[in-house]
Amino acid sequence: HLGPEPLSAAFNADYLRAVTRDRSAAIKTVLMDSRVVVGVGNIYANEALFRAGIHPARAARRIGWIRQQHLVGSIRHVLAEAIAAGGTTLRDFVGSDGRPGYFAQQLSVYGRVQAPCRQCATPIRQFRQAQRSSYFCPRCQR
Repeated sequence: HLGPEPLSAAFNADYLRAVTRDRSAAIKTVLMDSRVVVGVGNIYANEALFRAGIHPARAARRIGWIRQQHLVGSIRHVLAEAIAAGGTTLRDFVGSDGRPGYFAQQLSVYGRVQAPCRQCATPIRQFRQAQRSSYFCPRCQR
């Protein structure tokens, strides 16, 4: 059983609240679970959590209603911007038209260890979470 697509009407704050209410797992891990929502990979989870001001290790059940609303909006905006930019090319990927994706130039935290946060200039940090790298700003994300 797969969760809803993040750009669909079924993925909203009410849904997110229902699926996170009793989950002690980290919110980033929950967002990357295709049984919860499909298509939110590592890059986009990191970026959406940054925009919503949520630390990736925060327990899913400890995120309040307002922040859940912000998170749903952030996920949608990040994905829409990535689609408009042709995706995220980090190495040698090219799209079906042979062109690279340009969303990588817009990344706020992903892959930017020790670079200054684009909002507050605090160095971006990284840690391992569920066998994946997580990136965050220790000042902007709580």
